[in-house]
This record gives sequence, C-alpha cells and structure tokens, in this order.
Amino acid sequence: MATLCWEPGPDREQGTEAAAEVPGRKWRKPESFHRISESKFPMNGGGNVQDSRAKLMKRLTLLAFLLTLAATGASEPLNILFFTSDDMNHDSTAVCGGPIKDLTPHVDRLASQGLLFRHAYSTVAVCQPVRQIMQTGLYPHRNGCMGFYPIKAHVRTLNEQLHKAGYLISMFGKMSHHRPIEKFHVDVGDDKISRHPSKLAEATRLFLRRARKEGRPFFHNVNCYDPHRPFIGMKGPDDLALGEAPSRWIKPEEITEVPGFLEDLPDIRRELAGYYTNVRRMDDALGAVLEVLEEEGYAENTLVMFYGGDHGMSFPFAKSNNYETSSRAPLIIRWPGVTRAGMEDSQHLISTIDFTPTLLDAAKLPPIPDIDGRSFLPAVRGGKMEGWDHVFTFYNAAFGNKWYPMRTIRTRDRAYIWNAWSDGETKYRTENMAGLTWKAMLKAADSNPEIKARTQLNSYRVPEEFYNLSKDPFERRNLIDTPDSRQEIEIMRRQLLDLMQRTKDPLAGAFANIDQRELTERAIQKLKDEYNKLHRR
Repeated sequence: MATLCWEPGPDREQGTEAAAEVPGRKWRKPESFHRISESKFPMNGGGNVQDSRAKLMKRLTLLAFLLTLAATGASEPLNILFFTSDDMNHDSTAVCGGPIKDLTPHVDRLASQGLLFRHAYSTVAVCQPVRQIMQTGLYPHRNGCMGFYPIKAHVRTLNEQLHKAGYLISMFGKMSHHRPIEKFHVDVGDDKISRHPSKLAEATRLFLRRARKEGRPFFHNVNCYDPHRPFIGMKGPDDLALGEAPSRWIKPEEITEVPGFLEDLPDIRRELAGYYTNVRRMDDALGAVLEVLEEEGYAENTLVMFYGGDHGMSFPFAKSNNYETSSRAPLIIRWPGVTRAGMEDSQHLISTIDFTPTLLDAAKLPPIPDIDGRSFLPAVRGGKMEGWDHVFTFYNAAFGNKWYPMRTIRTRDRAYIWNAWSDGETKYRTENMAGLTWKAMLKAADSNPEIKARTQLNSYRVPEEFYNLSKDPFERRNLIDTPDSRQEIEIMRRQLLDLMQRTKDPLAGAFANIDQRELTERAIQKLKDEYNKLHRR
C-alpha cells in the first residue's frame, strides 16, 4: 500500500539540551548502542514504478521542502521510530521487574540508553481505540472510536501532520486498526510481517534507504503483534503462533511467579509460558529493528519511542478492563543529545492521549488544535511538570459491538472505577477469557470460594470500585464501601465527572446521577443505537 502524494511543511530544529536530574528520577547503568550481529539482509531494495507526472510532483515537492529548510535556517528534521508491542503487561520485561530473568535484553538495553517512564497508561485498554487515540490525542468519544470503529472524518491525525511536513511514513502491523486508512498516509506498509523479526529488519532497511534516497525525514511505525494471542507452543512443540521462531522458549517450570491478579494454577502457568515466549519474540523484533537503524547510520539522529503493550496482557482482569494491569505499560524514549542514558521518571503519569502532541512538539511541527492530550516534552528533557499526577482511562465497546462502558481516574496509588454496564445481570465476555486461564479459574472455582468470588467479579463486576494500590497493587480488595475512603472517593468522583462534562462524554449525565440506574441504561442503549446506525451493524 503506498500513498506517494505528500506536501511540504515547516521543518523544525531538533532539540539538543541535556536532561537534568529532578526528584522522582533515578539512574540506571548506561550502555552504549549495541550491534547484535552482522546484517544478513539483501542490499538491493528495488523501487516503486511511477509515471512521469508522479515523479515530477515528488521532485517539485522535495524542492519546496528543501527551500523551506533554507528559508528558515533550520537543521535537519527529526526522524522518529515508534515501536509498540501488543497485549503486554507493564511488568513483563526484565527492566520493569518481570519474573523471567534476561527475557528482554533489547528492551532492557534501550531503557539503559534512554529515559524510562514508569507510569505510562493506555487511555483505552483495547487495540483499535487506543491506537487511534495515540494518533489523534483525543478521547474516544471525541475522535469517534468508542470501539472497533473508524475515527470521524474531520479528526486530524499525527500522520497527517507528518505527511504535510514531508515525512516518509511506514506502518508495519496493526494497519487494520487504523481506519479509515487514508487518514494515516502510509507510504510503506505491511500487516503480515510483524511477528517475524527478520522480515521486520529487512523491511526497515528498505524503508530507511528509501528515506535517504528521497531526502526525507521518516516516521517508522513498527507495531509488533506479539505478545498478542495466539501464544507460541500452545498447540504443540512446532506451534510458532503465526510467526518465526523466537530466540528463546520459556518452559512452564520457569514460571516461578504468577502475576498477582491471577491465580496460581498449573494451566495458568502453562499459558504464561507461551505468553512470555511471545514477549521474547517481541524483544527479538525490537532488537532486529534497532540493529538496522544503527547499521544504516540513523541511531544518533532518530528519536526512538517504545511503548510496551498498547494495553495489558490478554488474561482476565487485564486487557479490555480498566485496572492497573489493563492500562499501565512501560514507555521508553531514547533521543540522543536530549535524553540522558539510564534515566527513569516515576513522578509523571503519562497517557497515550499525550503521544501525538509530544511527538509534534519534539519535531517542532504545528500542533493539532483542540485536542485533549498534552505535550510531556518538558519531562522528556528532564524537567518537572505540574498537574501530571493522574490519568483518565475509558472502555466502551469490545470487539463484536459488545458494550461494557467503564470510566476511571487513576493516580500512582489510588484508583476509582465506574462500571456503567454492571447491573447484576449483564455478563462480561471478551477475548481475554479465551485460552487456558479462564477455564482453569472456572474449574478451580468449584472448590475454592476465593477463586469463585474472583470469577463472579470478572463476570458481573460491581458498579463502583476503589483501590489503594500502595497496599493492594493488584487491586483485589475493593474499598468502595469503606468509611475511611469516602472522602477520597468523593474527590475522585468529582474529578472524573468534571473531565466527562468538559469533554462531552455521552455518559456524563448518567454518572452525575449515578444512583438512577435507568438513566445509565438509557444512555448506554442510546450509544449502541447510534453506533449501530452509523456503522450499519
């Protein structure tokens, strides 16, 4: 898929100031850029056949772009590599405390070379909505993607801004989750190679060489499908789960620690082994792409942004929910000359809604007006920002147009969740309940009252939840009815309502009258009807 028409835009100078130490940051041992092995990929990238008119237009546009550079006195524009994983928990990598030793050497190395944000969150914990939030900087009820739907026609995207500025744009993986695709101006794309590290490396090499040949800055967007289901080895020893072999297989006996929001059962350990093997292949893919970036001479003049998960792992109480394990993910930025090696930020709460304004700010390109996200570039440069102590997360429709609306406000150690869909009768069912884990929990629930309570909560939820993560990091003890928590709960309710009203959330009126259940039911049904009509379901 190729879109070769692009327009010149203002070029901006790359920032170079070094980050300073601020409270809430700590240092890790820095490592130099690492070459994994000699490249074994072909040198000839071929070219696109174009008619003479297209060639002329491209040359004229490039000339205009270069004249803009000369007129403004700007240096070379900023190159960007944006790499995401799919369905990965925030604590799966070794650098973030994962239980498997040396599972993710390339993620860990990247973190040692740049800035690791410890508290980054997905605004919606499911694939298409969060990826379109990353591209628009808008909450889902504002960009039109309240489920697996396209964004509204008038909504501008990050890629549109980059395209206008003359960037060459790639998208490897998750193309079907960016709709309509015309809004994303993909010059080079492939949806079938993102579980194949070697193919991603080859595609990266060809893309970078094309950018060099055409004299254009690039936005290289690699969306690895791992560790999304299916998991490696679940169907037998030859099962590679739609991709190539990982560099390491994790065995069930290596699972010495089960995530605290799950139950310690044999089949869960077996499924976790497959999950962590997928995590390893994701790390292989990151390493392969970064190797080519260095070999092609771009490591020192490219901002690398790694977001580890798009949301939590596809297990109960993670993906497609509003829990900490649903939304939190590691965010790493390596920007030579700006970020300092081995730095961590644990004080700012960053959200995917902030990605677009931050990347445009870093590239010194015009911002998209009237969006909800904010630039956290000052934090990238090492500064302290006020008002970044909480985030809002949402959930609306699951795949298949099944609506389970949820709204959350979250700080580092507190979380308030409103489950608008929970009425004691509606039963929750999403993709995170496929596979061995949910079946194992249901079976164990027959004889274990605690697990029975967990399966009931997952299936039906309760209207409100409140958690103290400093004492309960896996959100297993709901404090919503605890007298000592009433004041904190009320403050967070008011903050959430204010955000919903300011952004015209269609469920704001229902939340303002939370005790009138019929208002919530009518509001949800209205949303379903509107989206069914709009998208002809």
